[in-house]
Amino acid sequence: MKQLVLILTGIIVCFLVVIIITAGGALVDAEDPVYQNGHLVAAFQYNGEPKDVWVQCVIFRVDDLLSSEQIGDVLSLAETFSKGREVCEFPIDLAPGSYSVRLYVRERDEGSARLAAFIKNFEVV
Repeated sequence: MKQLVLILTGIIVCFLVVIIITAGGALVDAEDPVYQNGHLVAAFQYNGEPKDVWVQCVIFRVDDLLSSEQIGDVLSLAETFSKGREVCEFPIDLAPGSYSVRLYVRERDEGSARLAAFIKNFEVV
């Protein structure tokens, strides 16, 4: 019986250690973007070690709940994220209206995985 208790205790302790190690949330979070002076301004909160990344955005004009049209090509910026707030400005001319943007953050290493992806809405007045 004592061996069973020790084994179960060991399993629970290992499980808690894994949870503690992997807890800590996402490395990247995005604020709501704003459009000003011909630029889409996207701000990110980064909580990791300095990293060279690509920040990409795809903008869609939203006409109603079911209809959207991609505006232009994928826009990409090469950035170096350090711990804290990072601001990226994508130059693009947009007419007044409702838009949705897909923001992607990827490592710049060849074949690297995506660090984060966000879908955000914004208005141009």
